[in-house]
Amino acid sequence: MIDPVRYRFQFYLERFLLRGAHYRLLFIAALIGLISIVFGGAARYFSNDFATNGEAFWWAFLRLTDPGYLGDDKGMSLRIISTIVTVLGYVIFMGSLIAIMTQWLNETIRKLEAGLTPISIHGHVIILGWTSLTPSIVRELVQSESRVKRFLERTGSRRLRIAILSESASPAQRHELEVHLGEDWDERQVIFRSGTPLRNEHLIRVDYLHAAAIILPGHDFAPGGSDTADMRTVKTLMSIANYARQQDVTLPYMVAEIFDARKVEVAKSAYPGHLETVASDATISLLVAQNIRHPWLSYIYTELLSHSNGDEIRIRRLPELKGATAESLTDLFPKAILLGVLRKQGDSLTPVLNPPAGFVIQEHDWLVFMACNHADTNPDPSKKPTNFPRGEYKNPSSRIQRCQRVLLLGWNDMIPALIHELDNYENEIFEVDVFSSLPTEQRQERLNRFALNPEKVTVELLEGDYTVPSSLLRIDVLSYDNIVILGCDWLPSPEEADARTILGFMMLRNLLVNETDPPKVLLELLDPENQALFTNSHEEVILSPHILSHIMAHVALMPELNLVFKELFGSGGAEIYLRSCAHYGLDAKDVSFTEIQKQVSRQGEIALGVRMYGKESLPDGGIELNPPRHRSWHFRKDDEIVVLTTSV
Repeated sequence: MIDPVRYRFQFYLERFLLRGAHYRLLFIAALIGLISIVFGGAARYFSNDFATNGEAFWWAFLRLTDPGYLGDDKGMSLRIISTIVTVLGYVIFMGSLIAIMTQWLNETIRKLEAGLTPISIHGHVIILGWTSLTPSIVRELVQSESRVKRFLERTGSRRLRIAILSESASPAQRHELEVHLGEDWDERQVIFRSGTPLRNEHLIRVDYLHAAAIILPGHDFAPGGSDTADMRTVKTLMSIANYARQQDVTLPYMVAEIFDARKVEVAKSAYPGHLETVASDATISLLVAQNIRHPWLSYIYTELLSHSNGDEIRIRRLPELKGATAESLTDLFPKAILLGVLRKQGDSLTPVLNPPAGFVIQEHDWLVFMACNHADTNPDPSKKPTNFPRGEYKNPSSRIQRCQRVLLLGWNDMIPALIHELDNYENEIFEVDVFSSLPTEQRQERLNRFALNPEKVTVELLEGDYTVPSSLLRIDVLSYDNIVILGCDWLPSPEEADARTILGFMMLRNLLVNETDPPKVLLELLDPENQALFTNSHEEVILSPHILSHIMAHVALMPELNLVFKELFGSGGAEIYLRSCAHYGLDAKDVSFTEIQKQVSRQGEIALGVRMYGKESLPDGGIELNPPRHRSWHFRKDDEIVVLTTSV
């Protein structure tokens, strides 16, 4: 039978104790007082040693709180009562007090670890969200010492501080970041806070109105795919803009990832402040498309778009060089290659890469270099501008090239952008087959939403699982010129997507192992740790998160770089190309890189490096960028020159 009084008492006691540690201490204090009164009264009843009730109550309280009084009592009755009170003191006073205080400390530490308290700093960098890009973005920020130094000087900050707003900040994320950074980890430099960028009260926790830069990576592997991620991004931009307007403060500088390039203008209209966007589908699809057209470019992208692998794109102003032509500055930079300039036109900057012959440097131009570090872009004081041969760029033959057959294994939301990118190339025709286990109707619906109408690309959707041997055998893989295994963004995590990619690659390699002229294979990986599995492989790898994190981190430190990245890795304009050494008349010769620069420059292009045939299994694919000028090679007909050319 239910006892309503007992249950009511338990309910109210539960609600009282759950209010917090101070209520639990109040309950224990009341219990101690009750025990002191009960056993103090019993002691006075059985003993004549107490003149008043107060003395008896005090006697009981002392024995309850301090066991040292136990041996001072005389008489059997007092000793029995004293022993009982002392035991209760151990259990209630000491045990409960320690338990409550321990629990309170644990709760306090958990709240602090959860990152619910707002920070108060200025000039910091904020990363809104914990995604597959976040650890790489932090590493790029921390390792870019020279660029960070100039960023701090520009923002007036003393040191780089990074605040990360994660939906569930935890010690596990902190540990993952510590492992990712290795020796560069400094817990004083990185601050975690819990919350979602969709709610303004959570954004306040990272003090975003006083940030020097905010990086907003897309929410990868979110239910709903890229559409949901872009909706979250636009909503966050609008929330920040609206709150800043209410507070009548200047909007902070923002770098945002947009998955669908068609929504870039929507994002810019939602954020009236300084916003730089990185369209991830357009960026990665363009790199994949260029790699399909020119194999081995992935090694160049890996070097240029990662901090620890050699040369990077660097920009700086050198007003003392005004009036000189771009080609005359070649010898002034023995450790860097001048790619062009960013020129101010009105209120904006315009990239001019691979400039024409006679292009004159102006005082306010930003010079664009490929160099290993910032110091390498210092001009050699012992040299002056010289006459360097420079010819007019000659358009290659405009005849239609042979049809190139491409097999895409897997599916992600980048495929519509990839088809669109392939269709942009003049005088080239592609046949693209998409083999995926996703239903054909679902993939066709995604293509229809992109409103594709390609003229030079034919697309066929094939249904099957490339990780199942019988399904893969149904495809004539030898009939293709290129095979691309895409990271599947419909899986729950990058680790699972890469596991599927690697399994498919191993099965494909077994089919091609005995072929003398197999198709070129390109893999897209989503987890940086898996890149080490392919360091000695002939297959090429594009690590999407690594590339995007590099771009976003360095654009946050120097906004002008975004224009260079879009020009260099966009369709049309300047592009990196691999041409046969015979194209420049360099085959069967011993030539230095200085001679290569001159010969390439005579054809209106800029030499960036060389690729030696037969060294594809090396970690760099046999490609050497920005080599020492005195370095020489004996070229054979299959060796190639890496050049910066102009796509028209």
